Amino acid sequence: ARGLHMIEAARWLMQRRVMAVWPEPTWLHPLSLPDFLRATRAAIEGAGVSGIYNLGDERPMTMQAILDRLADHWGYPRPRRLPRWAFPPAGAAVEALAWLLRRRAPLTRDFIRIGMASAVGDASRMRQELLPELAYPTLKAGLELL
Repeated sequence: ARGLHMIEAARWLMQRRVMAVWPEPTWLHPLSLPDFLRATRAAIEGAGVSGIYNLGDERPMTMQAILDRLADHWGYPRPRRLPRWAFPPAGAAVEALAWLLRRRAPLTRDFIRIGMASAVGDASRMRQELLPELAYPTLKAGLELL
């Protein structure tokens, strides 16, 4: 959804033509903010709801494919593919520059570490017990939120 830090950071970097991603697939299971909020509400208000639920839409995707789709949607060039080792030093450099300029860093080492980890789970329990129907079942459907 619009306003989320990771989405806005990607847009900011793409606008300036400095967005890059590593070539190895990093799997993610996205979920739109409205569907997340509906699932959270169902978990809070539901009778007999307990335990941990994996949240996600109908189709896991790679981060690389998500970023390419976002670039296409916004009309920016797709992110460059750079070697994986280049990203932690880039995050440190951006943090240092932001510190010197007393600005918020659009890219941090933590952001990179989080982004490099695949995060996919079986969301069938969420669909059965919390949210049988998603408002935005795929990334393509969710692009209208941006």
